[in-house]
Amino acid sequence: MTRGEFEPPGSLGDLDDSSLVFGPDDDLFDGATQDDSTDRPRRSDRHRQKAVGRRRRRGRLILVVVAVLVAVVLAVGIPLLKDHFTVADYHGAGSGAVVVVTIPTGASASDIADILKKSGVVASTEAFTDAASSNANSKSIQPGSYNLHKHTSGKQAVLQLLDPASRNSNDDVLVPEGATVIDVEARLEKVLGSSQTAAIKKIMTHADDIGLPVNYGKLTGSPEGFLFPATYNFDPGTTADAALQQMVQRYISEDRNTGFAGDAKAAKLSPYDALIIASIAQAEAKYPEDMPKVSRVILNRIKAGMPLQIDATSAYAAKLQGLDPAKVIYAQIDSPYNTYQNKGLPPTPIGNPGAAAMNGAVHATPGNWLYYVNGDKAGHLYFTNDPNKFATAVAKCQKNHWGCA
Repeated sequence: MTRGEFEPPGSLGDLDDSSLVFGPDDDLFDGATQDDSTDRPRRSDRHRQKAVGRRRRRGRLILVVVAVLVAVVLAVGIPLLKDHFTVADYHGAGSGAVVVVTIPTGASASDIADILKKSGVVASTEAFTDAASSNANSKSIQPGSYNLHKHTSGKQAVLQLLDPASRNSNDDVLVPEGATVIDVEARLEKVLGSSQTAAIKKIMTHADDIGLPVNYGKLTGSPEGFLFPATYNFDPGTTADAALQQMVQRYISEDRNTGFAGDAKAAKLSPYDALIIASIAQAEAKYPEDMPKVSRVILNRIKAGMPLQIDATSAYAAKLQGLDPAKVIYAQIDSPYNTYQNKGLPPTPIGNPGAAAMNGAVHATPGNWLYYVNGDKAGHLYFTNDPNKFATAVAKCQKNHWGCA
């Protein structure tokens, strides 16, 4: 068919091409004329507008309801969550009565926290463990008895356990550098109780079963020298064996950490002889820098075949015999520890030396000295290999009352 030819009404040619895609105009179905559609809104449009309005009002109402519910949940839930997750803790350094708290050997932060909570010191175990984790020094808390206040914050509890002033020293066994088995025995008896007295005395002369180092050669049975200087605290009920084993183990740890036994052998000494020298240097020298020089004098005199002539060994002999060292003539006391009469080293250490003296014994300062004496009021030693200079120095020491007999 060509353009211009007649097409029957209602044929496809009467429709706009767009109707084939989008469908017929709404006007055809509303029955409204073109003029009607321009004069007033169509009925379907009004229905749609009302529906949209209703949906919008419902949406706004839902948003309001949701907002109210969220506000209610936040107002009620946040305090509950806060109470649930907040660690119970007191404030300050304590406001309650003083309690004695015992921290056992090997206690962890959790163990300590449990002890403090049960004693009423802290409000919760978490208060202490949280504070301990924030303080690197908390790992240095020592076993022992402490005087603490109830109702103390976790942070303050950590600080108080680190403060030596809080320790109840009545339960401590202090072994100072140079202390003898006699000194340690008296302190142990006081702390462990009279029930352990017999056991302590026995071990002090027969120490074979408390773990003395096996690489030191044949020992005399005395624990002298092996009770390492430190502060020890023993749990209630600790036996004499266990207490002294702890001290010996501390010595063995020091030996291993410093290589003392190996260094002794490198210096052509047995470890036990080196320990004896260290104990003498500890007793004779007041200052660490003098200890390796005293060790050198000992070695030089032994090499030269000279008696040591050391007062400290005779003073030790007097203590073993229950005598007052100040009232004994050192050169005349009847004892194998009298180094005026007996050449070489005494049979055992004469005390328990510390780390500086032990180091000085195996690393003696090079020198040709054969004598020493107090060189000033403070106690620094004067060293020489000249007997005439030594005699002059002794006279000066006596004249100035620097501690020379």
